[in-house]
Amino acid sequence: MVAPVNPGKVVARRLLDEPQPAPAGWKLSTLDELGPEAFNQIMLRASDGDPYDTSTAESAEDDFRELVEAAGTAFDAGSWFVLSDAHGDVGVVLPQVFPEDLTTGTLFYVAVLPERRGEGLGRAVHAFGLSELARRGARSYVGSTDPDNTPMIAIFEANGCTLS
Repeated sequence: MVAPVNPGKVVARRLLDEPQPAPAGWKLSTLDELGPEAFNQIMLRASDGDPYDTSTAESAEDDFRELVEAAGTAFDAGSWFVLSDAHGDVGVVLPQVFPEDLTTGTLFYVAVLPERRGEGLGRAVHAFGLSELARRGARSYVGSTDPDNTPMIAIFEANGCTLS
Protein backbone atom coordinates (compact mmCIF):
# COMPACT_ATOMS: atom_id res chain seq x y z
CA MET A 1 0.00 0.00 0.00
CA VAL A 2 2.10 2.91 -1.24
CA ALA A 3 0.42 6.30 -1.62
CA PRO A 4 -3.09 5.12 -2.52
CA VAL A 5 -5.06 7.33 -4.86
CA ASN A 6 -8.81 6.91 -4.75
CA PRO A 7 -10.84 7.74 -7.84
CA GLY A 8 -13.23 10.60 -7.20
CA LYS A 9 -11.05 12.03 -4.43
CA VAL A 10 -9.04 15.22 -4.19
CA VAL A 11 -5.43 14.14 -3.65
CA ALA A 12 -3.03 16.31 -1.64
CA ARG A 13 0.75 15.94 -1.79
CA ARG A 14 3.71 17.76 -0.33
CA LEU A 15 7.29 17.31 0.72
CA LEU A 16 7.79 17.32 4.46
CA ASP A 17 9.86 19.81 6.45
CA GLU A 18 11.84 19.23 9.60
CA PRO A 19 9.62 18.18 12.53
CA GLN A 20 8.20 21.01 14.61
CA PRO A 21 6.90 20.88 18.18
CA ALA A 22 3.18 20.80 18.87
CA PRO A 23 1.57 24.22 19.33
CA ALA A 24 2.35 25.80 22.68
CA GLY A 25 0.01 24.69 25.42
CA TRP A 26 -1.13 21.53 23.66
CA LYS A 27 -1.08 18.22 25.50
CA LEU A 28 -0.42 15.08 23.48
CA SER A 29 -1.92 11.77 24.53
CA THR A 30 -1.08 8.68 22.49
CA LEU A 31 -3.06 5.56 21.75
CA ASP A 32 -0.40 3.72 23.72
CA GLU A 33 -1.07 5.89 26.80
CA LEU A 34 -4.88 5.99 26.54
CA GLY A 35 -5.52 2.44 25.40
CA PRO A 36 -7.72 1.41 22.47
CA GLU A 37 -11.09 1.78 24.22
CA ALA A 38 -10.58 5.38 25.38
CA PHE A 39 -8.86 6.34 22.12
CA ASN A 40 -11.76 4.89 20.10
CA GLN A 41 -14.28 6.85 22.14
CA ILE A 42 -12.50 10.12 21.36
CA MET A 43 -12.22 9.19 17.67
CA LEU A 44 -15.95 8.45 17.62
CA ARG A 45 -16.67 11.84 19.26
CA ALA A 46 -14.44 13.50 16.65
CA SER A 47 -16.39 11.86 13.82
CA ASP A 48 -19.76 13.08 15.14
CA GLY A 49 -21.40 15.23 12.50
CA ASP A 50 -18.69 14.42 9.93
CA PRO A 51 -20.50 13.47 6.72
CA TYR A 52 -17.28 11.93 5.36
CA ASP A 53 -16.82 9.43 8.21
CA THR A 54 -19.13 6.45 8.45
CA SER A 55 -18.13 5.15 11.91
CA THR A 56 -20.90 4.43 14.36
CA ALA A 57 -20.81 3.31 17.97
CA GLU A 58 -21.42 -0.21 16.66
CA SER A 59 -18.69 -0.15 13.99
CA ALA A 60 -16.01 1.94 15.74
CA GLU A 61 -14.03 -0.99 17.13
CA ASP A 62 -13.97 -2.81 13.77
CA ASP A 63 -13.11 0.43 11.94
CA PHE A 64 -10.24 1.00 14.34
CA ARG A 65 -8.98 -2.56 13.93
CA GLU A 66 -8.99 -2.05 10.13
CA LEU A 67 -6.79 1.04 10.53
CA VAL A 68 -4.31 -0.86 12.68
CA GLU A 69 -4.24 -3.69 10.12
CA ALA A 70 -3.73 -1.22 7.27
CA ALA A 71 -0.72 0.23 9.11
CA GLY A 72 0.85 -3.22 9.04
CA THR A 73 4.41 -3.49 10.29
CA ALA A 74 4.69 0.31 10.46
CA PHE A 75 1.99 0.59 13.17
CA ASP A 76 3.16 2.47 16.27
CA ALA A 77 0.62 3.09 19.04
CA GLY A 78 2.88 5.86 20.35
CA SER A 79 2.40 7.84 17.14
CA TRP A 80 -1.40 8.20 17.02
CA PHE A 81 -2.56 11.19 19.04
CA VAL A 82 -5.39 12.91 20.86
CA LEU A 83 -4.58 16.61 21.12
CA SER A 84 -5.86 18.77 23.97
CA ASP A 85 -5.41 22.32 25.19
CA ALA A 86 -6.48 24.30 28.25
CA HIS A 87 -10.12 24.16 27.05
CA GLY A 88 -10.20 20.36 26.63
CA ASP A 89 -9.82 17.90 23.80
CA VAL A 90 -9.11 19.47 20.40
CA GLY A 91 -8.99 16.52 18.05
CA VAL A 92 -7.23 13.41 16.82
CA VAL A 93 -4.57 12.71 14.23
CA LEU A 94 -3.21 9.36 13.09
CA PRO A 95 0.10 9.95 11.26
CA GLN A 96 1.10 6.78 9.45
CA VAL A 97 4.07 5.90 7.26
CA PHE A 98 3.45 3.26 4.61
CA PRO A 99 4.92 -0.14 5.53
CA GLU A 100 6.29 -0.67 1.99
CA ASP A 101 7.78 2.84 1.75
CA LEU A 102 8.74 4.40 5.08
CA THR A 103 9.67 7.65 3.32
CA THR A 104 6.03 8.36 2.44
CA GLY A 105 3.21 8.86 4.88
CA THR A 106 -0.38 9.86 5.26
CA LEU A 107 -2.78 10.81 8.01
CA PHE A 108 -5.15 7.87 8.42
CA TYR A 109 -7.52 10.20 10.23
CA VAL A 110 -7.47 13.86 11.19
CA ALA A 111 -10.42 15.51 12.91
CA VAL A 112 -11.37 18.32 15.24
CA LEU A 113 -14.04 17.55 17.82
CA PRO A 114 -17.46 19.04 16.96
CA GLU A 115 -17.48 21.41 19.93
CA ARG A 116 -14.10 22.83 18.83
CA ARG A 117 -14.84 23.23 15.13
CA GLY A 118 -14.82 26.74 13.76
CA GLU A 119 -11.89 27.80 15.98
CA GLY A 120 -9.29 27.44 13.21
CA LEU A 121 -7.75 24.35 14.83
CA GLY A 122 -7.93 22.01 11.83
CA ARG A 123 -4.91 23.54 10.14
CA ALA A 124 -2.80 23.15 13.30
CA VAL A 125 -3.92 19.55 13.87
CA HIS A 126 -3.07 18.67 10.25
CA ALA A 127 0.28 20.50 10.45
CA PHE A 128 1.14 18.62 13.64
CA GLY A 129 0.37 15.34 11.86
CA LEU A 130 2.65 16.32 8.97
CA SER A 131 5.42 17.15 11.44
CA GLU A 132 4.99 13.77 13.13
CA LEU A 133 5.34 12.02 9.76
CA ALA A 134 8.64 13.86 9.27
CA ARG A 135 9.71 12.86 12.79
CA ARG A 136 9.10 9.23 11.82
CA GLY A 137 11.36 9.64 8.78
CA ALA A 138 8.85 10.33 6.01
CA ARG A 139 9.98 12.80 3.37
CA SER A 140 6.66 13.14 1.55
CA TYR A 141 2.97 13.20 2.36
CA VAL A 142 -0.05 12.08 0.39
CA GLY A 143 -3.63 12.49 1.57
CA SER A 144 -7.09 12.62 0.07
CA THR A 145 -10.59 13.80 0.74
CA ASP A 146 -13.98 13.99 -0.88
CA PRO A 147 -14.27 16.83 -3.44
CA ASP A 148 -17.15 18.29 -1.41
CA ASN A 149 -15.08 18.48 1.80
CA THR A 150 -14.16 22.13 1.35
CA PRO A 151 -12.87 22.59 4.94
CA MET A 152 -10.31 19.79 4.45
CA ILE A 153 -9.34 21.10 1.02
CA ALA A 154 -8.74 24.52 2.59
CA ILE A 155 -6.56 22.89 5.28
CA PHE A 156 -4.53 21.08 2.62
CA GLU A 157 -3.97 24.36 0.79
CA ALA A 158 -3.14 26.29 3.97
CA ASN A 159 -0.51 23.67 4.84
CA GLY A 160 1.20 23.90 1.45
CA CYS A 161 -0.17 20.81 -0.24
CA THR A 162 -0.48 20.51 -4.02
CA LEU A 163 -3.91 19.26 -5.04
CA SER A 164 -4.92 17.09 -7.96
